[in-house]
Amino acid sequence: MYQNEVHVRFSDCDALGHVNNAVYFTYFEESRKDLFRIFNPELDTHNWNLIVASTRCDFLSEAMYAQKLTVYTWIGKLGSSSFEVEHAMADELGNWVARGKATMLGFDFDQKKAVAMTDDIRNKLLEHSTGPDGVPAIRG
Repeated sequence: MYQNEVHVRFSDCDALGHVNNAVYFTYFEESRKDLFRIFNPELDTHNWNLIVASTRCDFLSEAMYAQKLTVYTWIGKLGSSSFEVEHAMADELGNWVARGKATMLGFDFDQKKAVAMTDDIRNKLLEHSTGPDGVPAIRG
């Protein structure tokens, strides 16, 4: 499991005074960076080999300007060419703010097709398959 701290910026908030719903996806994306390095250690966008097949977020409580949040990121299901990245976000008091998931797909952009993960990559992903204690389940 990876942990990433996020400091809510003023520009992350909307007219209602809380973090805009679209920004949660940005927080989750940033928190996947360490997992991206398993596939592409230099994060070289000219040799990118992953795509997002789907993503979702359950909003559990409001996040506000200047809060420090912790995003926990770990691997859920693991297929031959795809894997689920699980996310949970908590505030400084340990209250759950959001719960998310993204399905990622190994992808060859030249051939425009999914590619199977190597055993080495699968094993590295499996090292990060445990999430935090007490994390709420994804709804539905």
